[in-house]
Amino acid sequence: MSSKQELVSRMQIEVTPLIEPDIDQFDSILRQHVWDRYTRQILEDEIASIKGYMRGEADEYGRKRKYIVAKTPSGQVVGCMAFSSPDPDMVTHFHDIDPEESVELLNAFVDSKVFRGGGVGRKLFEGICNTAKAEGKKYLLVHSGPRYKASWGFYDHLCDENRGFIVEKYGRGGDANTWLKRL
Repeated sequence: MSSKQELVSRMQIEVTPLIEPDIDQFDSILRQHVWDRYTRQILEDEIASIKGYMRGEADEYGRKRKYIVAKTPSGQVVGCMAFSSPDPDMVTHFHDIDPEESVELLNAFVDSKVFRGGGVGRKLFEGICNTAKAEGKKYLLVHSGPRYKASWGFYDHLCDENRGFIVEKYGRGGDANTWLKRL
């Protein structure tokens, strides 16, 4: 474990709703995670879209996302997660789950200097679950594409069940693994 991971894992991480001043702190975190799975080139347009969603813009399905962030005691942002209503592919895939009782996890990013054992992702995930449950939701639906395959074990551990793949969710060879969490 690096000294940065040890430092953050011992810190009091606060999970709060996203506020406007947090957004620009995400540039470096998003550049660590938002890249083309073949060329590894940073996808600036996708980063701009995510920051737009953070500012309340609707996505391609007309959804607005609710974000929570993890911060250090000094106010440094070290991660985020969002949720919204499930997209059409998720509604079809989770056909046995009422979409009105569900939210979809979106935009889960943790600074690479602190993830993998620092507890930041877990605190964010718990925050999303608690927030969705407080809104009367019963299920958290999760999908993760091949770009984030290294994180699939995180969802295997925290979700109630793996629900298989949405084939080619992200184009040819872009199958997305899925999970269900009961709230």
